[in-house]
Amino acid sequence: MLLALLPAWGFAASAEQQQSWVDIPQQQLVYLQLSDGDKAVGQVVLQLADPFTPKTSVRFRQLVQDRFYDGLAFYRVIDQFVLQAGLPENETHPAKLTKSYPPLPVEFSWPIRSDDSYTPVQSGDLLAEETGFNQGFAVGRAKGREWLIHCPNLVNMARDTNPASATTDFAIMQGQAPRHLDQNMNVFGRVIWGTEVLNLIPRGDKAAGGMLAANMRRGVIVSARLGSELPTKAQLPLQQQLTSSADFQQMLQRRRARADEFYQDKGNGKLDICYLGAPVRLKTAQ
Repeated sequence: MLLALLPAWGFAASAEQQQSWVDIPQQQLVYLQLSDGDKAVGQVVLQLADPFTPKTSVRFRQLVQDRFYDGLAFYRVIDQFVLQAGLPENETHPAKLTKSYPPLPVEFSWPIRSDDSYTPVQSGDLLAEETGFNQGFAVGRAKGREWLIHCPNLVNMARDTNPASATTDFAIMQGQAPRHLDQNMNVFGRVIWGTEVLNLIPRGDKAAGGMLAANMRRGVIVSARLGSELPTKAQLPLQQQLTSSADFQQMLQRRRARADEFYQDKGNGKLDICYLGAPVRLKTAQ
């Protein structure tokens, strides 16, 4: 019963509000079909961050089209932190693929572009001069530069201590926002659909760094496909809300004010950028 008292953030969209939603191009989407090592558990959809880390996005698309990820496992999984997938150095690719991929250049941040569609959220953030949304992605800004913030469900390329050592393995962030990774990783996308499926992937022992050996039960990427590769009937008609729209701005104001009667402490009007995201939905019939 008490749950019914909690505020509901959703609201019915009017005809005018429908105009604040835009289609996400299928070429910007990657569909991951996952299993828990024994059976299929569902589908996860990633949205690639082409405007910000183009070299990394191109590499990920290449890997998907090469079918590099098909059959590979989530071999490092720490509950409420990270799910890392790829091919460990001491293992053979299940399809015997031997193609090598050179290290990626660093794409940790870039100069602020004045013509981007940017929606400010908070000045004086803990780790940035300002945070906001740029084309649906949470970003930080300081000293004329911008970067993608490691909010939950962000996806980056794994690397070692060499900043330019990322090649093929990737990691999905979960739980508390690991913002200590900001400006330290090539972030190239975010999970926008099927986040609940990630909870079904087997976890590793945190004391062992979350590592899952080849002889252990691991989550598996059954297939990875670009949305543009799929037949139309298999594509999800996903849309994201424009953060510059009036209804998104109204939502920001409601969050700042904690206007629902549930709240006794109304806070100080500040917003953590990772507390909210640019909404994504299935396109409704017009």
